[in-house]
Amino acid sequence: MMRIIKEIPVLLYHNVGNYPKVLMEDGLLPETFRQQMKFFSENNYNIVTLDQALGHLAGRDKLPPKSLALTIDGGYRDAYTDVFPVLKTHNFHATFFIMPECIGGERKIKGTSIPCLNWDEVNEIAESGMEIGLLAYESRGIKGRYDEDSVKQSIFNSLKIMKENYNGDVRFCAFLAGVPKKPLWDFLKTRKFQAVFTQCPTNQRSSLSGIGRIQIDDDDHNIFLAKISKIYLFFKDKRSWKYIRKYKVDRLAHRISETVNAIRGE
Repeated sequence: MMRIIKEIPVLLYHNVGNYPKVLMEDGLLPETFRQQMKFFSENNYNIVTLDQALGHLAGRDKLPPKSLALTIDGGYRDAYTDVFPVLKTHNFHATFFIMPECIGGERKIKGTSIPCLNWDEVNEIAESGMEIGLLAYESRGIKGRYDEDSVKQSIFNSLKIMKENYNGDVRFCAFLAGVPKKPLWDFLKTRKFQAVFTQCPTNQRSSLSGIGRIQIDDDDHNIFLAKISKIYLFFKDKRSWKYIRKYKVDRLAHRISETVNAIRGE
């Protein structure tokens, strides 16, 4: 019997900008982001907060169909120039996960420096009603084995920086990949974190200690539609996902979509 899906898609966006192709493995063009937000608006999608998404997951609330949440990772300045204005235009809420160590400076993607937000911009985003979360462990993953003491110290240092520069609360934590084991999750709760977000697949059912997000990093609209579908949501954290990758089923889906687009003349 198929289990009832109690979660909604939580989408993950990284850098949104006009960067060189080599930097766009996880990125999205600004015009694509605008088109996707316009699609949500025109098709009556219900963009919700992470609080609402968690309430739905826990069974406290029941969200309507076509509900989803938006998260923006990295703390790049394009979050202010190319993402924030579009969200405001559509009155959409999002959570911005930032790496405090880089705010006011730069981050490197494949050796290339990318400008980051400054603290005035972070606080302006928060004051508009958006949520600010912590992109933990300096945007490193915790898949498999990890040095728990090192992760804890990194989080302690990050929160110290945020306390000195950010005016709001930090209630949500995100890792590049991987789910914290119980001792680390217990530590995070002592730091007042309410939930942990990561990238799918997590190979486990979503819980407050690890919610897999769906990364949106493709300009192909058909692939985008697939990723926000109920079918994708059902499979996103299952162990079978590794076989989908192993036998390159995901690449096949891209090829099919490219063929369809070519036939349509797109």
